[in-house]
Amino acid sequence: MSISLSLNSELQPATTSGEQAVSAVTKLRELLDEQAEATDQEGRFARESVDALVDAGLFAAAVPADLGGFGVERLHDLTVLTSRIARADASIAVAYYMHTALAWYFARVVRFAADGEPRHLPRAQWLEAIGERRMLLCSAVAERGADYWNLTTTATASYNGWVINGRKILASVSPAATHFYCRLKAVRGEGDHLASAMISAATAGVHVEDDWQGLGLRGSGSGTVLFNECVVPDDALLVRGPWGKRDAGMLEGRAVSGMGLNGVYLGLAEAARDHALWALTAGASGRDRTSAASVKYAVAEMETALIAARGTLATALQDFDAHLMLNRPQVITDSMSRAMMKECQLVSLVVERAATDVVDHAMRLTGGASYQARHPLARAYRDVRAAAFMPPYSPPEDAMDFVADTTLGLTGGRDGSE
Repeated sequence: MSISLSLNSELQPATTSGEQAVSAVTKLRELLDEQAEATDQEGRFARESVDALVDAGLFAAAVPADLGGFGVERLHDLTVLTSRIARADASIAVAYYMHTALAWYFARVVRFAADGEPRHLPRAQWLEAIGERRMLLCSAVAERGADYWNLTTTATASYNGWVINGRKILASVSPAATHFYCRLKAVRGEGDHLASAMISAATAGVHVEDDWQGLGLRGSGSGTVLFNECVVPDDALLVRGPWGKRDAGMLEGRAVSGMGLNGVYLGLAEAARDHALWALTAGASGRDRTSAASVKYAVAEMETALIAARGTLATALQDFDAHLMLNRPQVITDSMSRAMMKECQLVSLVVERAATDVVDHAMRLTGGASYQARHPLARAYRDVRAAAFMPPYSPPEDAMDFVADTTLGLTGGRDGSE
């Protein structure tokens, strides 16, 4: 059920383009709600929701208006937009954000004319394709048992481009993707390098398993993608840096993408809070339970957690946008990159804890009905547990080591400097 309540401290879009995109999501809320229940119960990819968001132009939210998009430039607005989708379906919000964060980065690169340098990727062309609804991106990075700096998927130089082999997991929105944006190891004569490659889903040897069986986020399509002897042209791959060496300069992009992902869990928590208040005042029991002291305490705890999450996230997004709107990508110092990553990790932890607390309180306030598999709060209970595994540094102990090492000035090991 869609609940619309006044949230005095909720994050709002900061620009007209952001407002227009959020308005477009609001019009789809009923459909997204219905599909969220169906796809969660059936354990299948939420294709209908993705198609609706594509048709509404929301997958092109970050694309300039003259290329068919909404022209959303601020990370703040992108995060708010993601949170609004998550209020209906956190799983589709994750899938949506994985695509949109890439499109937003491409637009930033083009805006600062940073893609005209040697060995650049054709990001302007990609933006045009996204704006024309011809391109839907899957961020294919994660691999079982491998970290970001030591991926096993390889691109081997050949006479007609690059030959790619490997297996990616947690590839959100992969069943609907037209292209896969991959991190991999580029192998050529002078040595191995960390690289990015854009691979069309139509390329021979690409196979989407559609095998996602997560505890939560069941509609996200976060399954396995296989690349078997896939040949891509030379201009589809960009060498990023040395292979196997942690490079602090690359932390900026990872921190930015991780920060916006917090919109998923903020929106999920806001929806859980609304469901609890509805159950208390107009739920199936038909009685008002708001006079009990324990109920009031739990409601106040939810509000406290939400305002802490919103305030922390809003401040961090303001900090990030102050830098991102004025500076070209990847021009900051290593120490600044580490500071951005530290802030991303800490904000993610605050939002994760707040969202988990809100969902727990919401279930207690709603009662046993929320423990039924089809209840929105049962879905939220499962979905919110993914938050611990999604910040840029994972597993969780690596994230805590990074925060502590950066705070203590220890710039070796896991902090991205070696």
